[in-house]
Amino acid sequence: MIPYWMSRSQLLLGDEKLTAIMNKHVLVVGLGGVGGICAEMIARSGVGKMTIVDADTVDLSNCNRQIPATHSAEGKLKAEVMAARIKDINPDIDLTVIPKYVKDEFLLELLDAAPYDYAV
Repeated sequence: MIPYWMSRSQLLLGDEKLTAIMNKHVLVVGLGGVGGICAEMIARSGVGKMTIVDADTVDLSNCNRQIPATHSAEGKLKAEVMAARIKDINPDIDLTVIPKYVKDEFLLELLDAAPYDYAV
């Protein structure tokens, strides 16, 4: 069943396409200027599963360009701030939060960890 909060998308896309979106798994690596807005819009699209990865913390210098950056979030992990925001937007999303930097071997581990439909 398509939740009420997605009713406008349902009118635009129809049940079949929206159900397909709800069955996708998207990986978002980095939650800064591009990744943060991507993660939020992906959540708003109704994607059913998302994995977000970022080990950085919110700095006030990020406030002019990053979704997770607010004064109340200063010093908190971007991944945790975004996780709360994503769950508030799309409470049924299956969300995996990985507060790690993506380097070397971990990138291969991450890509092998799940069958992602898309990656940002």
